[in-house]
Amino acid sequence: MVLRDLSFSSLVNLEEWQRLQDSFAEVLEVTLRTFSREGELLTKISRPNRLCNKVSPNHPAYADSCGKCILKKNLTNSIEAKQQVNFKCIFGLDLFSVPISAVGNGIISYIVIGPLILNRRKDISEDAEIAEKLGIELENLVDAMVEINVFSYSKVYAATKLVGNVFSHIAQTGYHKKRLGEMAPEIRELDPLFSRYYEEKILNSLLNVCTLALNADSGSVMTMDKKTKMLHIKVASKLDEDVVNNTNIKVGEGIAGVAAATAKPIILPEDEEKQGLAEKMKRKYIKSSMIVPFRKALGQENSHEVYGVINLNMVKKEQGFSERDIALVKELVNLASIALAPLKAPPNN
Repeated sequence: MVLRDLSFSSLVNLEEWQRLQDSFAEVLEVTLRTFSREGELLTKISRPNRLCNKVSPNHPAYADSCGKCILKKNLTNSIEAKQQVNFKCIFGLDLFSVPISAVGNGIISYIVIGPLILNRRKDISEDAEIAEKLGIELENLVDAMVEINVFSYSKVYAATKLVGNVFSHIAQTGYHKKRLGEMAPEIRELDPLFSRYYEEKILNSLLNVCTLALNADSGSVMTMDKKTKMLHIKVASKLDEDVVNNTNIKVGEGIAGVAAATAKPIILPEDEEKQGLAEKMKRKYIKSSMIVPFRKALGQENSHEVYGVINLNMVKKEQGFSERDIALVKELVNLASIALAPLKAPPNN
């Protein structure tokens, strides 16, 4: 079996892919859609916006610069491109095309994120220039622009990275399950093995993205054993192996245990006086820490229970974590939580 012989639908369950895409779009508050390598729309548009659906189609330039055609113009000449592509729409807004790979560097689809506004909204005078240039009523343009959200560079980077990793892991899991299923059909009974592999990949992606987005020096993601109510390190970055292997924290004990028990984030040293946390701070060389508990996606079994805790640390920098950083991590954690909900396998072909 080679990648070119596989269709997108043979690797993923489209209904579940759509559900996940819809959930990501709602959490990020941005439009998402999935295209084939040939520029064909594979999914319904998640969180459609009025600017694209109502304002753009009425303009002659739409056919050449928006919708499916924007993907064709920017990607079909470089189908083998492995990196995300950033481009502008006719309104000067940004879109990002994220390649989704199923095996190695083989691309099976692209997820387009946007349009979105980077850093700041335009002044009304700038909108007026665009409206005049395109022959659009300024009031209609301004009303439609209100739905388009503003993203920082760090949020865009984190969002595109996590979206690419999560959906690529889904496609890769589908590919390997299909390969193994063809070689030995009974291998499909080993679903828990794939679940553990998938879980570790998603959590590792979450940790890497959070670490890079916030420029943290180290971190870990701990998951909770439901039977023992103990937290264990599932994935880690720049932590000693002994720490990773031997850290077992009971819910309610230790800083991560307190975060899990209360289901509330903690920033240190700011919160060190709360619940006696100062006494629990053992690694004094850490200048700032952020501990954020998270659950699985709503609607899943036992969704009210804390699923895990992400820990991020700063050692070298004087500036510590902030409430703004917590807000970004919460959004990324929400995306990872959604992705951790098991996906159905595609139908056998």
